[in-house]
Amino acid sequence: MQSTNPLFFRATARSQATRRSSKTVHFQSLETLESRLHLTAAATVEPIDGVGNNLANPTWGSTGTDLIRLATAAYADGIDSPSLPNDLSAREISNIINSQADPADSSDDIGTVDQNSLSDFGYAFGQFMDHDLDNTPDGGASDPIAVAAGDPIGPDPLPFTRSQTDPATGTSTSNPTQQVTTVTSYFDLSQVYGSTQVVADALRTFEGGLLKTSPGNMLPYDNTTYFTQAQITALNMANDSGAVATSNLFAAGDVRANENLELTTLETLFVRNHNLIATELQKEHSNWTDEQLYQEARKLNIAEYQSIIYNEWIPAVLGQNALSKYTGYKSTVNATISNEFSTVAFRFGHSLVSPTIARDGNDGEAVTDDVPLSEDFFDPNLLNPSGVVDPLTGEVSTDIGAVLKGEADGNGQAMDTMAVSAIRNLLFGNGISGGQDLIALDVQRGRDHGIPDYNSLRVDLGLPAITSFSQITSNVQVQAELEEAYPGGVNTIDAFEGGLAEDHVAGSDVGPLFQAIMVNQFTRLRDGDRFFYLNENFNSNENAILQQGGSLAKVIEANTDVTNLQSDVFKFQASISGTVASANGQLSFGHGVPNVTVDLEDTSGDLLATTLTDAQGNYSFNQLSTGNTDASITPGVSVTGLYQVVLAPSTSVKQISTTPAAVLVSAGDTNLNGVNFKVISTTVHQPTRPPGPVGSAGPLGPPAPLGPPGRIGGSPGFIAQLGGGTAITMSLANGNQIQFIMDGNLAQLVD
Repeated sequence: MQSTNPLFFRATARSQATRRSSKTVHFQSLETLESRLHLTAAATVEPIDGVGNNLANPTWGSTGTDLIRLATAAYADGIDSPSLPNDLSAREISNIINSQADPADSSDDIGTVDQNSLSDFGYAFGQFMDHDLDNTPDGGASDPIAVAAGDPIGPDPLPFTRSQTDPATGTSTSNPTQQVTTVTSYFDLSQVYGSTQVVADALRTFEGGLLKTSPGNMLPYDNTTYFTQAQITALNMANDSGAVATSNLFAAGDVRANENLELTTLETLFVRNHNLIATELQKEHSNWTDEQLYQEARKLNIAEYQSIIYNEWIPAVLGQNALSKYTGYKSTVNATISNEFSTVAFRFGHSLVSPTIARDGNDGEAVTDDVPLSEDFFDPNLLNPSGVVDPLTGEVSTDIGAVLKGEADGNGQAMDTMAVSAIRNLLFGNGISGGQDLIALDVQRGRDHGIPDYNSLRVDLGLPAITSFSQITSNVQVQAELEEAYPGGVNTIDAFEGGLAEDHVAGSDVGPLFQAIMVNQFTRLRDGDRFFYLNENFNSNENAILQQGGSLAKVIEANTDVTNLQSDVFKFQASISGTVASANGQLSFGHGVPNVTVDLEDTSGDLLATTLTDAQGNYSFNQLSTGNTDASITPGVSVTGLYQVVLAPSTSVKQISTTPAAVLVSAGDTNLNGVNFKVISTTVHQPTRPPGPVGSAGPLGPPAPLGPPGRIGGSPGFIAQLGGGTAITMSLANGNQIQFIMDGNLAQLVD
């Protein structure tokens, strides 16, 4: 079942598509939603299926409803034929615009750094959010993506099946085809609890309000040790790579929970957090029933999650003031997910994805090897606190803490048009066989859903139309790539590609189109949710629990052995700085030496960045420091670990202090100061005129008064252009010598 979720919609193998083709999505639920309304106006429990969240319009945002549209559907025939039929193949466009391959080595990716300092949680938590909001299954007509001759991912076309749709739509141009989401639209942790009562009940122990877990406090496995066969059928856990038996997968509230290591880790984290809250509640309320404990723990878990989204993730990604101030619940606001959000804007995270998954300890260093993303798909063996060897990859497993720490310990890739090879060529291949191209799938899915072209969508969202490729982006190379991929002009650009290419909104990680769509959606999800945490009334005991989990860092530290995180794990910002000072023997004036080259290296000696000292001799490296014209390439301090700062060889200065030992950046918000050096000048500039007498002839007497800069003793002489602390010896006409130390334009005699 290929999902069209934005951050990682899955490319289903043919065998999986065949296996599931006999299973029909029960759209009859659309006709019986009213009968499933089981809440009253006085109800305080958020419905699992979303029905009745809005009392006046009980189906808004509920399971099994149509995605709404912010723009007019642009099907080629006005009914259901894919949009933009005259454009190049989605794979051809991906090859032209989206490759991140290193020109010097096509088997490797260019390393980029997010210019907004987002950590890997920018995309990882974004995917976790996405799987809470929408899931449009495929299973419609086949519409394979053409692959050009010689393409390494070929020679066969890439398999693609169209999304399933509401059977009541697509009957005429006045009733075009609409896609359906099988999960609730609200931020209600449906990926943890489920979007149907059957799934929700299957995941509960019905004791102490707890959710089911397996040994090591992991998610339960999708087999009869934990579930009945009927429950396994209802859970319907996806296994797109087929790398392990479905019975060895984890089970959760969303079918995509095993899709990748980072996603499964976050699913596990919030199951643990639920059980932590339920256990604490039971201690405080020994007379409460299982149902009371479960619902109260769920309520508080959702509140912490929503707080993280609106106080951390959204400000980190869209900017501090992207959303208007919350003024309370509005029953007239429909929170249902828009097709433009699901199919276009919220796929921006594909550009942020890193090619490997780090697993770090509290010191910020790796506890075991990174996991290549290309080997990561649907492999639960990588998560096991016992440290077993994964038979698929040969990697040693870890608990979730090491993965979560790794997500916080570095910057994600830059949000640009490029995507790493692991998702553009190897998606779901697990390093064993070929894979899919996620970017090509994104483009094809937009056409499948009848999304209008980029320019038309801009206009529908209230943005001005553009008339040239240069109005989209200031990057000349990307302009040329867009023009090559879309020879028909700016009115033929796929909305996803145009949105990726846009120059970013100030303070945001995305451009104007994606910003407008996401602000619209996140505002509606907040204002149209009767159970939004700011619309709830929490008592003092509830507030005390919420304070313990008021940030993602706190939730991680409460449920793992991780203790060393930056306060905002969605940002990684660290720096190393110091001074290059002048010295001569025992004399040191503490003055910095300008324009000295300083290199940042890893412990293998690989160059990470280069800079020059400023006028005061100070230097600094951070996550955007670089020795290249493109600030996103060869970054400075962009991950945790050991760094070495060294002075580059120079003919003008000689280092006389010991090179500082390697310094450790153990977490974001680490700012290491005082990595200092002392140098002495080894170059004396030639005078511009012949030296004259200094003072009066004869035995050395008191120093003559200083004259104008460049003259010593008022006589034409040595022109000093040396840094502070430079030692000079000069012979006089009578055979005596004078020694002095230059300090700027002043000379201090040496006894």
